[in-house]
Amino acid sequence: MTRFGRILRVSFGFSAFLCCAVDGRSPAAEPPVRQAKIDAAIARGVAFLRAEQGENGAWLYNFNNEHTLGITALAGLALLENGVKPNDPAVAKADKVVRTLARKSNQTYDLSLAILFLSRVRRSNSPDGDALFQRLGSRLASGGGDGLWGYTVPPDGSEDRTRSGSVRRRVPGAQGGDNSNTQFALIGLWAAGRHGFDSNLSLEAIDGHFRSSQDRGGHWGYSPGDAGRNSMTCAGLLGLGIASARPALAERQTARARGAALAADPIFTSALLAVGRDARQIGPQSDIYYLWSLERVCVALGLHDLDGFDWYAAGAGELLRRQQADGGWANEIWGRLPNTCLALLFLRKANLAFELDRVLRLPGAALTETGTPAIEENKQPPPVENVGNAGDASVVVTGASDAKFPEIAVDFEVKRPDGSFVLDAKRDDFKVMENGVGAAITGFQSPTTREGRPVTVVLVVDRSRSMEEENRIGGLKRAVATFLDGLPAGSRVSVVAFGSEVQRLCPFTNDFQRVRTAVDRLTPAGATRYYDAVAESLELIRHEGGRRAVLALTDGEDTFSQDADLDSVIASAVRLGVPIHTLGLGTEDEIESGALRKLAAATRGQYYPARQVDQLRSIYEEIAQRLRSGYALTYQTDRKIPDGTLRPVRVIYRAGRIAGETALFIPGMVVPAPGWSPLFLVLVVGLVLLSRLPGWWAGRSNPPVG
Repeated sequence: MTRFGRILRVSFGFSAFLCCAVDGRSPAAEPPVRQAKIDAAIARGVAFLRAEQGENGAWLYNFNNEHTLGITALAGLALLENGVKPNDPAVAKADKVVRTLARKSNQTYDLSLAILFLSRVRRSNSPDGDALFQRLGSRLASGGGDGLWGYTVPPDGSEDRTRSGSVRRRVPGAQGGDNSNTQFALIGLWAAGRHGFDSNLSLEAIDGHFRSSQDRGGHWGYSPGDAGRNSMTCAGLLGLGIASARPALAERQTARARGAALAADPIFTSALLAVGRDARQIGPQSDIYYLWSLERVCVALGLHDLDGFDWYAAGAGELLRRQQADGGWANEIWGRLPNTCLALLFLRKANLAFELDRVLRLPGAALTETGTPAIEENKQPPPVENVGNAGDASVVVTGASDAKFPEIAVDFEVKRPDGSFVLDAKRDDFKVMENGVGAAITGFQSPTTREGRPVTVVLVVDRSRSMEEENRIGGLKRAVATFLDGLPAGSRVSVVAFGSEVQRLCPFTNDFQRVRTAVDRLTPAGATRYYDAVAESLELIRHEGGRRAVLALTDGEDTFSQDADLDSVIASAVRLGVPIHTLGLGTEDEIESGALRKLAAATRGQYYPARQVDQLRSIYEEIAQRLRSGYALTYQTDRKIPDGTLRPVRVIYRAGRIAGETALFIPGMVVPAPGWSPLFLVLVVGLVLLSRLPGWWAGRSNPPVG
C-alpha cells in the first residue's frame, strides 16, 4: 500500500463516529483506562460550562468585540455533542438566546456558530425553521469576497443575488479576509445547505480560494501569502473536501467518484501530507484551536490515523494534561470558555461537517457502507412456478398485523430451495404457534383463492437529477405501468417521489390511471433523499390493513436525507411488520448496494439490482407476480387486551424444512403473562371510582383551615 493509501485508510466512517457522539465511546483501539479518563474529563468540562451559563441562558465573551451569540452557540454545541439533550434547560435557554441574537448579527464567527448550533438542535419544524437557516446562510454567504471571509458580513439585503436565490460574491477582495473566519463560514454554509440554503456558489468560491493560495509545502497561512500554519492547513484541507461535495456535484457524481477524484488531486494530496507531518508535532506548544481544527477535518474525512500516526491519542493526552481542577481548560490565547468548548468537541470527536461522508467517500476502505465485507450480488429469484411437489420448502413471513385485535393476520410465502414458489398448499397444510402455543387458524387465503388477494403498496420512486441519464426516468415510468397491470384486483397504490424534496404524488387509490398520470408527470431534479422518502412511505402505510409492502427504487447514494437514515427506517419497518423491496438502478459505483441489501433483508423484503434501465420492467413485473404468490392466515391471540408485549409467531408448513418466524408487538400496557390478579383489579377499580369524585377527593386532601 502506498504512503498516501495508508493515510486514506477509512473504516466505518459516519456510522462509527455517530456511535461515539451518541454513547460516548471512542474507537475500539482506545484502551479502556484512557477512555475512562476521557469520559471523566468530558463530564467535568460539561459541568464547567453549565456553571458558567448566565441566568438568561447566555455565556459571555468579549474578544475585540462582544461575541455573546458566538460563545453561546459554541457552548450549546459542545453540550449537545457531549450528550446533553436538546430539551435540557441549559440548551433550551441557549436556543432562545441564539435565535434572538442571530437575526441581527453581522459577525462571521457568530453567524457560523449559530447555524451549527441550530442545525444540531434540529428544530427546523419550528415556525421559522428552514426559512431562518436560509436567511442566515444567505447573510453569511454575502461576506465571502473571492471565497475569503473577514470578521463581518453585510446586513441583509445588501448582497447581490442570482435568479436562483444564491448569493454571488460581492466585490472580490472588498474586505480583508483570513482563513480562520473562512473555515467557520465554510462549515456554517455546509450546515445551512442541509436545511435548504443553496450553498453551491459559495462553496465553489471557497474551492477556488484554497486552490489558488496553497504554498509549495502544502500549507496555508492565516491570510493569503502568510507563512503556513497547522490550523489553517486543516482549514484548507476541509475546504477542498466540502467544496468537492457541494450539491451541484452531488447531483451528478457518486460519493465514490468524488472521493476518487479528490484523492487523485495533487493539491489535496499535498495538504493531507502536510497535515500528517504537522500532527506529529503535537505537544505542550499546540494550542487548542489547532487541536480542534485537526479533529474537525480528520473526523469529517473519516481519517482514524495519519500515515499510521494516532492523532486522537496524541491530542487527547495533551488535553487531559491541561484540564484544570474546575473542569475548564487554560486561558491560552482565546480564553477559557472557547478553549473548554473546543477541547470538549475534540474529545468527543464531534462531526460538525455532518453528512459529508454521504456525498464524499475517499478510497482505501475494503468495507461496504454498512461496515461489512463486500459480498457477491444476490441473484434474482427464479420465476414463480406452480409445481406440485414442494420438496424441502421454507416459509417466509412477510408481514403481521394486529389491526383487528384480538385477531392476528400473518402474510407469508412458501419457497422451494431453488427459489420458486409453492402456490397450491391448502389450509390444513399449515399450523400457527404464538409464544410456543398452537392457535386455531380462523381464516386462510392462498395464491389460488378465487377472489384474489389485494395488496396495499407504496411505490417510492427516484426523480433526482441523475435519472436524466440514459432516460432512466422513462424506463421507470414504463416499469410502473407494467407493475400496476400485474397487481391483484382490488389492490391500492400510493406514490412517494424524491429528489431534494420528498413528495406524496398521490394517496392510496385503486384507480391505477391516476397513479400512472402522477408518475408520468415526473421530471428529474435535485439530489437524493432516499431514506426520508422511505420513512414517508412507512408513515403512509402505517394505518393500512391487509397485505402491505413498500417498493423503493434509487439510482444513487442517499446524499440529502434530513431526518431518517438506514437504521431508523429499518427499525420503523420492523416495528410495523412491513417488507421493503429495494431496487438499485446502476453500477456498484453509483448505488449503495450493501445498504439496500441490508434494508431489504432486515425487513423481509428482497433486493433487486438493475444494471441497465431496460431491466426495470421485468423486475417490476416479477415483484407484482410475487405479490400475487403469497398466503395469508388469521388466528385469535390468547391475550385478552392489548398489553404491550412482544409475541413470537411461527408458521409451519407440513412439507417444509424451515418454519416462518416473526415477532409481533401488541401495543398497550404491559400485562403480566398470567393476567391481572383479582386484588390488583379491585385496586384499579377503586382508584377509578375515586377519580370520579373530585370534590370529595379535594376535600379530603385539603381540609378547611382556621
